Amino acid sequence: MKRLRPLSLALIATVAAAWTLPAWAGDCAAGRTKYVANCSGCHGNTPNAQARLGSNSTVILTQMTDSLAPGYPSMNFLYPGIVNDADIDDISTYLFYYPSACPVSSPILQASPAPVAFGSVTVGATSATTTVTITNAGSASASAVTASTPDSTHFPLSVNTCNNVSVPAGGSCSFKVAFHPTVAGTLSANITVARSGGSLTVGVSGTGSAVATPGQLSMPASMTFASQTVSTTSAVNSVTITNIGGTAVSVSGASSSNPSEFTIASSTCSTVSAGGSCAIGVTFKPGAAGARSGSISVVSSGLGSPQAISASGTATTAGSSPTVPVIEYYNAVLDHYFITPVTAEVGLLDAKAAPFQDWSRTGFQFNGYANATAPAGSVAICRFFNSTFAPKSSHFYAPHGLGCEATIASFPDWKLEDDKLFNSMLPDATGACPAGTIPVYRLYNNGMGGAPNHRFVTSLAERQNMISKGFIAEGNGIGVGMCAPQ
Repeated sequence: MKRLRPLSLALIATVAAAWTLPAWAGDCAAGRTKYVANCSGCHGNTPNAQARLGSNSTVILTQMTDSLAPGYPSMNFLYPGIVNDADIDDISTYLFYYPSACPVSSPILQASPAPVAFGSVTVGATSATTTVTITNAGSASASAVTASTPDSTHFPLSVNTCNNVSVPAGGSCSFKVAFHPTVAGTLSANITVARSGGSLTVGVSGTGSAVATPGQLSMPASMTFASQTVSTTSAVNSVTITNIGGTAVSVSGASSSNPSEFTIASSTCSTVSAGGSCAIGVTFKPGAAGARSGSISVVSSGLGSPQAISASGTATTAGSSPTVPVIEYYNAVLDHYFITPVTAEVGLLDAKAAPFQDWSRTGFQFNGYANATAPAGSVAICRFFNSTFAPKSSHFYAPHGLGCEATIASFPDWKLEDDKLFNSMLPDATGACPAGTIPVYRLYNNGMGGAPNHRFVTSLAERQNMISKGFIAEGNGIGVGMCAPQ
């Protein structure tokens, strides 16, 4: 086998004429290693290397796969197995930049909005939150990205997905920041978004206003009781009342429009300081079967007094199957719906305590059977949770026999939270419901917004409204997912 000889001057001229300046996508550092190992013996590793070989991938491929002249072996023969598309791209990229150093990829974090100015907020009050999105505009992944505030009292963070995470090139994370001045005057801080090898700061500022806003009580618009047997008294259902104004509010009284059925059993409301809260407890003792209602009136020195809370419940006769109200909530930030019959969850959602401050009642609800006393023929409803759609998460509901088992078997990323959330009847194949029940229509958002979500309503008008927004009807018949007791 003959030795390779240096390229002729004519071939060098051909290579130089073919040299172009493309945007190389190869690995420059890897290309240098491959060039030194496989090419520099004949072509050298000096500033003349580029002129000797050029950075045109077609020329390099020819040099590595074809004989240079009759009787002379090709590079592919001398170094079998090294020639593939990646090798050609890498070597081309190295020679394109030679003799300059190979470019270094790095993450570049950017914040929007930045800086964040909250304006004037009354001392002791808390502003609405501002969502700050951190985007990696660089060409390499940013690791160990963590957002932190140096002043959690005045500029607290919440819903922080920038918490020791990796943000790929083009990816993002986010956090919410609010302003809670405890003193009058201008306040500012720099939120730090740290990453491995660097950091970014987001300036936040606001002015604490010493002028107190009038006191104002905030309370749920309604309270709903589970089914209760006629002439028996329920457990106390408490509602939380919060002073969202800037001065204390005196509560002079609370009364019921239907005291025989909806009785005020307890109250801690007297003087409610700014930002403070109290609670009123009510019991339900129905005097007759069927739907029962009333209202609780709260009289105070706050804005909007008197304020009312509607009270409702369903009365059953002895031996009948008690029902529980399934309340619907909506989160405008997530654009998601959520239903629950769990009293503790309803209390937290109505109180809007973190992290539930973005959830509000829609005004829609339907009945379910209490599991312990559910009638024969009813089935339990499963509730699933999925957190793989970060920064969003979602819940899914399916009856046993109409989606629950299939979800468990085929979708392991949906975690079963409760296999007996409440009971319901099933529709037949045409969507018809058993006597004494009404259809609950199931609608799917078709993945809009990046995460799946379902809505369950008994209103045909609301069903049509959601379809006009792009939701898809699912279930039996025209889309009946379950049947709720009347």
